[in-house]
Amino acid sequence: MESNLGATDRGSLTTATRILVLEAHPALRVVLAQRLRQDGHLTAGVATAHQAMQVCANEKPDLLVATELLEDSTGLRLAESLGCRVLILTARTATEATVELLDGGADDVLCKPFGLEELAARCRALLRRTNSLKERVSVGPLDVHLLLRRVTLRDEPVELSPREFALLCALLMPPGVTRSRQELLRMAWPPHSGGPRSVDTQVLTLRRKLEQAGLGREGSVVQTVRQQGYRFSLDCLNRQAMETSLHKSGVVAGSS
Repeated sequence: MESNLGATDRGSLTTATRILVLEAHPALRVVLAQRLRQDGHLTAGVATAHQAMQVCANEKPDLLVATELLEDSTGLRLAESLGCRVLILTARTATEATVELLDGGADDVLCKPFGLEELAARCRALLRRTNSLKERVSVGPLDVHLLLRRVTLRDEPVELSPREFALLCALLMPPGVTRSRQELLRMAWPPHSGGPRSVDTQVLTLRRKLEQAGLGREGSVVQTVRQQGYRFSLDCLNRQAMETSLHKSGVVAGSS
């Protein structure tokens, strides 16, 4: 079982980018999970429905990428029990099979063999639908209430301007992905307003406010990627999530 979902406390790091890959073939399972991880998703790879339920005991995935027929269940039945979107991988190539799966509840169907880039693009499209419906994104101790436009860190409010809030949301969907200045302008600024210097200025103020609130050290949360843009650090989020989990359980870091 290859799992990045289990690399952090599953109950403490919740974003719209958890993908569970359910594929019996070991080599294919690893390749699929690794490719999706390159897009900044948190991934887990399992071979059976039973293993999937074990991984998702504390936190359901936002997307299930599953082989149609499993040893102990079906991809559709498992997605229904988990309550998440599902991309079904099928060896059947007939149009009737695709129609049957879509009518049966699949959000998308991909016929084997397929390209990794097509898989990644379809996952991004499905996750965009999920993101548009989410009212709240929680990343470790950081809570972003999308409808209320409110940010809290360990239940304490973090005061952000409307532009800083929009920029934070753009960097969090998903965290870990480097966004160019032009991408951030499209995602967080009104059309035909602002420029690259505006992005740099707002990143600096957002970074300062998050650090002053206690999220990470200087430059560790919103990172500058030279000649590319900016990203919200997954490593920093993972550390924060683990520290929060230890704090809640009463364990002191470094104690034996």
